[in-house]
Amino acid sequence: MITKLRFKIELFYYYLKRNWPYLLSGLIIGIILVIFRQQFLSLYSKINHPVKKIGLEGLYTVNTLPPEISNKISYGLTIASENNKFEISPLVKNLDIRQDNTQYFFELNDNIHWHKGKSFVANDVNYKIPGLTITSTDSNHLTVQTDKAFAPILSALSLPLIKKNFDSLGEYQVTRYDYQDGYIKDLFLKSSTDSLLYRFYQNEIDLLNAFKIGEVDQIQISSLPENINNWPKIDITKDIRTDQKYVAIFVNTSKIGNKQLRQSLAYATPKTTDLNERALSPISPSSWAYNSEVKDYAFNPTKAKEFFTKNSIDSIELVYNDRRLINIADDIKKNWEDILGIKVNAHISTQINTQDYDVILAYGSIPTDPDQYLFWHSTQSKTNLTKINNPRIDKLLEEGRQTFDQQERKKIYQEFQKILLEECPAIFLKYPTLYTVSRNN
Repeated sequence: MITKLRFKIELFYYYLKRNWPYLLSGLIIGIILVIFRQQFLSLYSKINHPVKKIGLEGLYTVNTLPPEISNKISYGLTIASENNKFEISPLVKNLDIRQDNTQYFFELNDNIHWHKGKSFVANDVNYKIPGLTITSTDSNHLTVQTDKAFAPILSALSLPLIKKNFDSLGEYQVTRYDYQDGYIKDLFLKSSTDSLLYRFYQNEIDLLNAFKIGEVDQIQISSLPENINNWPKIDITKDIRTDQKYVAIFVNTSKIGNKQLRQSLAYATPKTTDLNERALSPISPSSWAYNSEVKDYAFNPTKAKEFFTKNSIDSIELVYNDRRLINIADDIKKNWEDILGIKVNAHISTQINTQDYDVILAYGSIPTDPDQYLFWHSTQSKTNLTKINNPRIDKLLEEGRQTFDQQERKKIYQEFQKILLEECPAIFLKYPTLYTVSRNN
């Protein structure tokens, strides 16, 4: 027994004596890898995951980032699942709803950290939402109290939590950011598998030029240049965005109070023939509350003239504030003048007086929850652009905010869409189309 043990010891000794340089080198390399693991991982990521440079049009701050970016870098207390239903986010362990849907008790997950290292605690949740009171009993528990039942609350609590220095909680971390004239110029994002650089440009011309000279390798544009087929080594994908905004003509009902006159303008307005692109109401077709069986005001010059004869006007001012809408505005002007025989003063303005206008061609926002109270309720003087004042619409919007059963809410919002389209305070035209142009080399 002792002889065997001595043999093994001698064998191990001669092994060490012969191989100690290699073993020592391996130990040193292992220590270096442990100490500088983050730097090596970063280098590995750069080699195996080159930075993807993406160009976008628009002027943004930390509080106004596009959802496609803000949802990458952080979470709110809730997230939208399929069909715009809301559930707890990865930040939350449990949600308990009490007191007839007026008290929401959130238990946060342990060991959640901001990207810069600080622990995520209940006091970090600082939503400023009218009608909601947020308090915390300890670092892992917070209560959201509503003044009265508010069905869209889970949607409101989905806003990603992002600090002013872009410290956040999501899959991607902001590793660098640059400002120019008060707006974000460059934004570097990194995950465990991906590296992204977003660059922002004031208009589409600058965006196209940036792609041509190689500042970015992917851009999103609303229309394709005529000569784009001659551009070498590019891929183009088309995406109709039905979930964030729509294009519509908003009618000032305090000036154009006659419903048939508004309907006349609607019938005289040309619409897209692409049914996937056509907008019928302010609620997204991907929403569970969408109603496709509403009055669609298909282009009908005969009906437009019939309604207009009974309620004629001599002129109308059409104003818009986005150059991407120029072609649509020109088309509307031509058809209204040709069909209705009125003088249309169509012009662009960077500062539209929303309290004194005839009609505005603009983008309308589509909230994730079908709640439309802010945009169409008569009491919302700052956000009810059309100034529509209809007791039936008001009642439905109030009920929609206080009803939690989804099937009942669906009935409410489908009836709301039906009445809204009958009143015609807005002429819904289309959803914006985005073309993604990418280099394929």
